[in-house]
This record gives sequence, C-alpha cells and structure tokens, in this order.
Amino acid sequence: MAAPLFAFLLLPLSCLVHNVVGYKHGIVGYDMGMMGTTSAECYANNTAWLQTMAYCIQQNCNADGYPPEKQAECFSNQAVGGASTPTFHDSLPPTPPTTELASNATWLNETSLVNGEVYHSTHGTLGQFAREEYLHTKYSLILYLVVIGVIVVCGAIAQFAGLLPNLHRQWQASGLLSALRSFIFLPALLGSRRLEPLPGRVGYLPGRALSLFIGVYVVLNIVFSSVSFGNFSPNIWFMSPEFETCEYVGNRTGTLSLVNMSIAILFAGRNNILIALTGWSQTTFMTLHRWTARVATVQAVVHSIAYTVAYFEPGYEGAAAYAAKAAEPFYYWGIIATIALSLAATFAFLPFRIRFYECFLVLHIALVILALAGCWYHLVPHFSFDYGYQVWLYLCFAFWSTDRLARLARVAYYNPLGGSEALIEAIPGCDIMQVTVFPRTTQGFGPGQHSFLYIGGLLQFWQSHPFSVAAWTTGLSPPSPTSTLPSNTGSGSDNDNEKVIPTTTTIHSHPSSPPPPNNTTPPSPTKPSIRFLIRAHAGTTSHVHHRLLASSQKQLPLRVCIEGPYAGHRATLHPLQAADTVLCVAGGIGITHILGVLQQVRQGRQKNPGRGRARGHGGVAAGPKRVVLAWSARERGLIEHVWREFLAGGGGGVEGWFWWTGGGREEEEEEGGGGEKMGENGGGPKGVVEREVKAGRMDIGKVIRECVEAGQQTAVVVCAPGGMADEVTRQVVACVRGGFRVDLVEEAFAW
Repeated sequence: MAAPLFAFLLLPLSCLVHNVVGYKHGIVGYDMGMMGTTSAECYANNTAWLQTMAYCIQQNCNADGYPPEKQAECFSNQAVGGASTPTFHDSLPPTPPTTELASNATWLNETSLVNGEVYHSTHGTLGQFAREEYLHTKYSLILYLVVIGVIVVCGAIAQFAGLLPNLHRQWQASGLLSALRSFIFLPALLGSRRLEPLPGRVGYLPGRALSLFIGVYVVLNIVFSSVSFGNFSPNIWFMSPEFETCEYVGNRTGTLSLVNMSIAILFAGRNNILIALTGWSQTTFMTLHRWTARVATVQAVVHSIAYTVAYFEPGYEGAAAYAAKAAEPFYYWGIIATIALSLAATFAFLPFRIRFYECFLVLHIALVILALAGCWYHLVPHFSFDYGYQVWLYLCFAFWSTDRLARLARVAYYNPLGGSEALIEAIPGCDIMQVTVFPRTTQGFGPGQHSFLYIGGLLQFWQSHPFSVAAWTTGLSPPSPTSTLPSNTGSGSDNDNEKVIPTTTTIHSHPSSPPPPNNTTPPSPTKPSIRFLIRAHAGTTSHVHHRLLASSQKQLPLRVCIEGPYAGHRATLHPLQAADTVLCVAGGIGITHILGVLQQVRQGRQKNPGRGRARGHGGVAAGPKRVVLAWSARERGLIEHVWREFLAGGGGGVEGWFWWTGGGREEEEEEGGGGEKMGENGGGPKGVVEREVKAGRMDIGKVIRECVEAGQQTAVVVCAPGGMADEVTRQVVACVRGGFRVDLVEEAFAW
C-alpha cells in the first residue's frame, strides 16, 4: 500500500519551504536542478495533497481488496505522518478528480489523478520487492520450524518413553522399530566409522540417522536459496532484470545465513535446552553446530558474490560502481562479517582443533563476535528496523548471552568466592591424575554427567575443560569403607530375583608399579566432593601434571571453579531403567564416565539389599538384574587405582571383566598367557569372587553376545576411544538384527 505515496512523493507543493537543495530522482521521471523541501505541516494542510492522496488510496486499495480501516491507516501513516487529523474520510474529494498528473510533472497544485504509468511501475516494483521479502521470511520460518521441530518431536518421544518404561520395552519388541534401529538409527553412514576420525583426521562421518537429518537440512537450504525469484518491468529501482535477480538472491541467502547462524549458536551452547529434552549428547549437537555454521558461511559468501556480480550487470558501471558502494560503511562491514565467518569455519577443521584446541577456541569465539558485529553494522544503520533482518541477530545475541549467563550462574551456585578447594593426586604408573573437588554443594550431580573445570593459578585461568564425573558424595556421611562389600558369592540369580550377582574383580599390584600412596582418602570426608580422573594432554592438563610431579607432596592443593553438571539427563539414561541387563563397556580413561553409572546402580542396590531389583511404575523393573563392567586399559596403575578407590566397596552385584593392553609379549608369557588369578588372597576385600585380569585386547563381540539374552532387555553403555566405540555400535547393530532387544547409550570422545 506504499505505492500511492511513492508515486508522487517528490512533487513540491505550493506551501513548500524554500530551502534550496539539489535533487535528482527517477521515480516520477523528472529532473529538478533546484527545488524546495515540503514540511510536515505543509502536507497536513495542503488540500491538493490530501485529496489526491486519499482518492489514490481509495481507488487503488479498493482494487487490491484492502478494507476501509486499512486504507485509513495507510492514509494516516503516509499522508499526514501518523497524525490523527485530518482523517482519511474527511480528505476524500467531494467529486472525483479528472486531471491526471503527467509522468514528468513538477508541481502538485490541484487535486489530481496519479499518473497511471508511474503508479503501475511503482506499484509493481514495490509489490515484487514485498513479495520477495515475504518469501525470505516464510522460508526462514519454515527452516526454523523443520529443524527445531524435528528435534523437539524426538525429544518429546524420548521424554514419553522415559516416563513409561513398560512402553519402551514394548517398542523395543516391535519389528518395525527394530528394523528402523538396525538400518537407520544405529549404524554408521558408510562402513563402521562414526566416532573414529576419517583417514587423515579430516573430520567425522555422522551416523546414518544424523546424516539423513543433515542431508534434509542441507537440501532445504539449497532449495530455499534457489526458488521463487521474479522480476518486474518497468522497474523504478533496478536498471536491469539481472541486477534485480542478484538483489533478491543476495537478500534471500543473507537472511538464511542469519537464520542458520542463530541455529548454530543455539546448538553450540552448553546450556542448550534441546540436550535435556532429547537426551542427545553435546557431541551430536556440536556436529549439527558445525554443519549449520558451514551452511551459514556458504550462504554469506553467496550473498556477497550476488551483490558483487550485480554491479557488473547491464546499466551499471562495473568496478567503479562497486568500488563506490564498497566504500560505504554498511557495505564494508558486510564484507568484514563474511570474511570473519569464513575464517571461523576454515579454522574449525579437525586437525587444527585437536592440535591447537585452546588457540582454536579463542580464535573461533573472536571471529564469531566480529562476524556478528559486522552483521549488525551492515544491517541496522543502513536499513534501520524496516525489514526485520535484525530479529535473527537478536536471536544470535539471545542464545549466546543466555548460555554465558547460565554458565556464570552455575559457577556461582557451586563455588564459594575464590573458588572451590581441590586436591590433585598422581596415579602411579600412568599420566592420569585424580582430582577431588570440594564444591559448596553436589546437589544435582548424578550418573553420566560431566563438568567443566577452571583451574586457578595457571596462565590460562579463563579456560575451562570438560571432564566426566567419576564419583560424588553429598557430604551427609563419610564414604563407605572398602571392606563393606557383601560376601555373597553367588554367580547368578534365581527366578524370584531375590539374589544378586555380587561378583566383582580384585587385582594384585603389578611388580613394576609404584606402591600406592598411604593416604588417598580426601581429608574431609564429610564435605561434598566430586572426583574426576584426568589424563594429561597438551596444554592446561599437561601443565598441571608437570606441576604435580615437581611437587614434593602426594596431593597438590589448588583452587578451581566447577561449572556443571551437564548431561546425564533422564532422556539419555531411561534405557537403563527398563533394562534387565546393563553392560558397561569402557576403554581407557572412558571408565570415568562409567563409574558414575555404576555408583548410581550400586547405591540403588544398597537401598534394596537382598533384592535383585525393585519394581517401578507400571510393573517395570526400576533397576537391572545384572550389571557387567567390561573395561580395557593399557595402564596397570589406572586399573589398580580404579579398583581400589571406586569399585572395591559400597555395594556389589557388578561383574568386572578387565583387560590390560599395556603389557609386552614377554610379560604376558610370564603371567601364564595373560590371565592373572585374583581373589580375596590377592589383596581385595573379603569375599570377592575370584576373577581374572586378562592381558590383551577385549573381544567386544564376544562380551556383548555373552550379555544379551532372547526376550530380555539389554542396555549397552559405552565410553571409549572412537574405534572401540564404533566396534561396540557395530556389534549392537548385529544383535538387533539378530532379534535381540538392545539399547545403546554412548558417551563420545569426539572433538
């Protein structure tokens, strides 16, 4: 409805103010060298203007189907600058005008008809532009609704299944769901690689279901960036249809780029609410983050290319016109934003992330901030708030700031001023440390979680690193001593489920391992505490490890801030509630994640001593009948430490199967082919069933096949390096295809 105004807006009135200005405009086809400016008061009191405008709105808006109230609103906004008087009805001429303005008219001094040709070209140009802007918004909203909507639906299903474990078991028995899980939801896209990097560490290949989701998302973006473009001629803005097309392509891809940037920022947040809703891991959302950021970057580049090519189309002056436009602040800020976004995507490739993670993180954040600032100065000063482009930037700012504020809130809640006390201990025979943190409270901590640590006193005090939570105490009572393991040596359970499987494993200290420290118990057992097992890599963890080894103390005190906990949501862990058997597969330091799951299981059994498992809502078991830990590690010292500090006391009923992969061939032969007999005479707690720590690699397929049973629900929890985790997935898929009911819960090591 803006066309009537633009059709004769520049015509001076008889009441103009004689401020001489130079003006040239092609809308109404005249060239004025010297003219005056028309004041708002002049517009509101000039009869010719008011009647011409009112009649134009009435005639043309009636033809377009706009109701009288819309016509009155248009008149108020465009004819009298929003004033309440004079009104649209009062301004209508008593008799229809008969004189039509010439296309080259220079004055409006009587009530007239708008020139038909000028109105047609103005109305058509503005109509086409409005249509394209509408489609930009429409496709942006569709993209948002599809991407977020699919995730929300998946989350709702996961939450529903968690509330009704019995229904979850019935779904698992469904032939259709088994087929979908074995061919779509669980397998790798090609081969078996999912969490193991591709050759040359060029990146990761998402799983089949995630790849399908990403594929649909990419196709939608390609389609929405390529369709529904039109042209109008004669055009009052663009001197060629090619320029007009470039304008619309540029605006479409620019808008979609902002949309995808906001989605990428949402997916990258630690406090992304979609993680809690769906139970998907942060690794999954980081994969989606990278793909949405890549698409946003490509669209930003296409946006820039389209506007560059436009100035070389017919009717424009090529390089000279482009150089003049590029010198304007809004334009070069757009160029800066595109370059910053491209660099952020380029430096996010996997080898650089792994080798220079701290540098990558700082650089990545700085480039994204620069890109967002560039987008702001590219859009708002130039377009103001007319087209709504800034809304997508508001979403970017909102997602980023909400996540940062939530991080600060977590740090403030769990840590006193100055940080929490922490004790760091070296684990003999390996480069792994145990970190015990004493926060203000451990409320909210549970199985399957991780937290970020800010380590004070180091050069990079602002950096935080994620670590799985191995154990936690509430501080209400001291930890159970290691001699409290039940002496029941049964190896199975009878039909009434009254007996448990108390078998665990105990091990001897290896001859080459240093003796364990005399005091590994935290000095204040009544304080709330959280324990982590941390391997020293390059950067901060390596610095801490060197500092610990250089210290003469067995325990190095530090001040840290803990941020968390994250993950461990009900939607992630609900398969454990419905399972008859829980198999925990760990590789190396992946035992840290598994220990939290085992602590929860063992605490549940302590609350129900003598029972195989309690019955929950709907007649479904609230805990598993059988729990198996299968762990492969190359450090003998780590195995001994975990056994002594985490597995030897407080509960039972967990079968422990250990593999030691760090021994040489000669050492294995000395130990009788790789099986060291362990039992109560081997230094373990009284009553522990004799088991073996085997030398060599774990046969993952054999382990899983020994735990699955026909008609029984099995949950496999895995936390291991990429290759090992992928093998677990492959074996689980084989079991599902073989008719077994198996759930997979994985914690990824992917960067």
